Amino acid sequence: MIKLFRKIRQNLLIENKTGKYFKYAIGEILLVVIGILIAVQINSWNQNRNRLKLEKVLLEQLRDEVLTIYDDLFSDYELLKLGDDLHYKITDYFEKDVPYNDNMCFDFYFINQDEYIYPKVAVYGRIKEEGLDILRNDSIRFITQAIYESHFPRISRDNSFNPDISAFLNDYYLENFKPNPNYALQFNHSSSSDTLGGRVFESYDLSYPRVFTRNGEKRTRTAGYIPLNFDALKKDSKFHMLLEQTRSFRIYKILRYQKVKKMIRMLVDYIDEELNR
Repeated sequence: MIKLFRKIRQNLLIENKTGKYFKYAIGEILLVVIGILIAVQINSWNQNRNRLKLEKVLLEQLRDEVLTIYDDLFSDYELLKLGDDLHYKITDYFEKDVPYNDNMCFDFYFINQDEYIYPKVAVYGRIKEEGLDILRNDSIRFITQAIYESHFPRISRDNSFNPDISAFLNDYYLENFKPNPNYALQFNHSSSSDTLGGRVFESYDLSYPRVFTRNGEKRTRTAGYIPLNFDALKKDSKFHMLLEQTRSFRIYKILRYQKVKKMIRMLVDYIDEELNR
């Protein structure tokens, strides 16, 4: 094709048809420009098509990732609510001057426990590498960024927003409590169940003593912290202050967990709508 164009130009020059030569040259330039524009358009179209395919893959992977995180959120949230309920039970014990009974050791144990999520961020990291604009749906993009960059850091381990409850109470517990050695005492708690995105997050039973197998041997573990002096504990202003502080920490986390659970539910619904279009 190039040789043909060159031959035509040469013939026009030989025949001294300068006007036609310039018209032909301009036409040839326009033809080349049009060819380039068509090639660029085809390349752009291919890139957009590949990006749309990648967006779909990332949306499917993002859905799986947040559902996996939701499983962690679900179980942690139930344990945080349990700690909150038992916190109020202990406050009632003190206010009503209830005498100590052996099962209270489980109440003191669970108010000392804390929970954190360990969110997987591989898919979100890939999305950021590609550019957040690969998520064309504004709602999906905004919610995803808010969940990963604003809310997850507030309920992950070693966050700077509130201290670990176990670490916060540790020194006081070391001085004023002892582990429960009584394997005859029993504790049972059943959580609720939940569903999202076609997945069922089943209820589970939290019970002590627990029987488990390690190195092929069955072993039993119990839990519970026994006050060294329950009557003194009821009057200890320091412990009352610690209870109030840890209650605020736990309520903060419960509210954050509720918010994140709600946002993940919204995100999964939006992703499902986008994928079904």
